[in-house]
Amino acid sequence: MVIVNAGGLQASRPKAIVVVPVGGQLPPLDDVRLEADVTVVRTAGELRTAQEDAEILFLNDFRSTLLRETGPGRLKWIHTSSLGMDPLLTPEIVGSEIIVTNSRGVCERPIAEWVLGVLLMFTKDLRRTIELQQEHRWQHRETEPILGRRVLVVGPGPVGRETALLLRAAGMQVTVVGRTARRDPELGDIAAISAVDDLLPEVDDVVLTLPLTEQTRSLFDASRLRRMRRGARLVNVGRGAVVVARDLLAAIDDGYLDAAALDVFEQEPLPADDPFWSRDNILVSPHASGDLVGWRGRVVERFVENLRRWKAGESLENVVDLRDLGVVA
Repeated sequence: MVIVNAGGLQASRPKAIVVVPVGGQLPPLDDVRLEADVTVVRTAGELRTAQEDAEILFLNDFRSTLLRETGPGRLKWIHTSSLGMDPLLTPEIVGSEIIVTNSRGVCERPIAEWVLGVLLMFTKDLRRTIELQQEHRWQHRETEPILGRRVLVVGPGPVGRETALLLRAAGMQVTVVGRTARRDPELGDIAAISAVDDLLPEVDDVVLTLPLTEQTRSLFDASRLRRMRRGARLVNVGRGAVVVARDLLAAIDDGYLDAAALDVFEQEPLPADDPFWSRDNILVSPHASGDLVGWRGRVVERFVENLRRWKAGESLENVVDLRDLGVVA
């Protein structure tokens, strides 16, 4: 039997490539194997071989550079385990007819909870409390309120949306910045990115939820960080390269910014000798803000749901138009 769908003519049991990191944990693929013939690949050589007769790829390793090394080959559909599209923003893929889908609905709320958690950690000085406990020292201190705290969320995508709504529910005053000024049914007024320099001095915290594009790379450099209010705090759960690392360190070290919480870095894993590790007012997190227990299974569920749609000739869910993001080196 042959099935016709948005990707063209497909066999009733399609062949699917699953990309996992070298030495990494294999996701639960039992349900995938019920729907397709699965080839697991970890290296560029394995991917090139698998691409010869496969049109579907499940990019379970969101840090993978394999598609940048091999090109897309005959692929007609790529599904990613993340919301970010960095590994796919190549000229060959962006300019192709390949359908790209992501795992929307898995990590947005967990990331928003992580953002709320680190803002609570800073305002309630919980890190110092733990340090004092380890020293067996009883030192009374006063802390800051969350209620009424002014936060700027830069990036109104799925993560930014969930973050803004949760922070508002906790009593914070949240302003959202996007590419263009507009009115959103849930978020209310969204300011244009062109207004960000005027907004930065007015807020206590800046939360970055931006994807990496050529427009967002190094968006927060020395000049923009210095537009923030003295004593403000920065949280980045978008992409590391959105912030110029040396400029952030300078703003932290000279006391202009009070603290930062970083879940993403330009180089991951973060090298052991990186200065970010040694700052007691910088929280270093290993790109794990969205990874709840069981997340790998939920990502696979998203892929399987779309795989069944693919086989049935139905439209896929969570399709991403890479042309909106553009090519990123």
